[in-house]
Amino acid sequence: MTKLILMASCALAVTACTNSTYGPAENRSTESAGLVASRDVDVTGDADFAGMLVRANGNVGRDLELAGASVTSNAVVGGDLAAAGASVRFTGSVQGNTEIAAARAWIDADLNGDVEIAGARVTLDGRVGGRLDMHGARMHLKGEYAGPVEVIGEGREDEDRVRNGRAILAGNFAGGGVVCATHVEVRSSARFGSEMRIIASERPEGMVSGYSYEPLNGRDCDTIDT
Repeated sequence: MTKLILMASCALAVTACTNSTYGPAENRSTESAGLVASRDVDVTGDADFAGMLVRANGNVGRDLELAGASVTSNAVVGGDLAAAGASVRFTGSVQGNTEIAAARAWIDADLNGDVEIAGARVTLDGRVGGRLDMHGARMHLKGEYAGPVEVIGEGREDEDRVRNGRAILAGNFAGGGVVCATHVEVRSSARFGSEMRIIASERPEGMVSGYSYEPLNGRDCDTIDT
């Protein structure tokens, strides 16, 4: 996540608009930077977009990196995806691994590799083929999860937030895993193919089976051995 934070910081400092494409046809890569870095892309290599407003749609043969205040992308990525911003929205597909750092993230995508997400408000839908590692204050997990998940709630304790955050589970969790948050809601649509360990202040309501419950008892989620 350190790399993503640096990407976002650099993007905020960019003012001039530049576009460049380089490399042979079998590994053609592109870069776009500026106050607004927005264009369709079709390259066999890597693609890097940085700016205040970032939009990248199309096809990227290898890795895609996005950094900006507002990031929107509907891209088919043959390698890895790294996206950072105040707001990140991704609706494409990623063959490799995915890393996302954002204050607000909305992801509805086909993510084949491992996924790492850190954000204040996160909605994740679509499909995750590998392992999921998520840290956030308010998290909503829909879609299909083939691998194990580790969902850790964070935040501060005041009128609007609770120290260990909130998590809503509404997807199909075939690989089981662990979810720790002050409040955990298990929707009727949730399914657990392997055992899910839920750590929360109160036992989730509902009749869904396949998980074990452990009281949080005033602990911080990030100090618990998961």
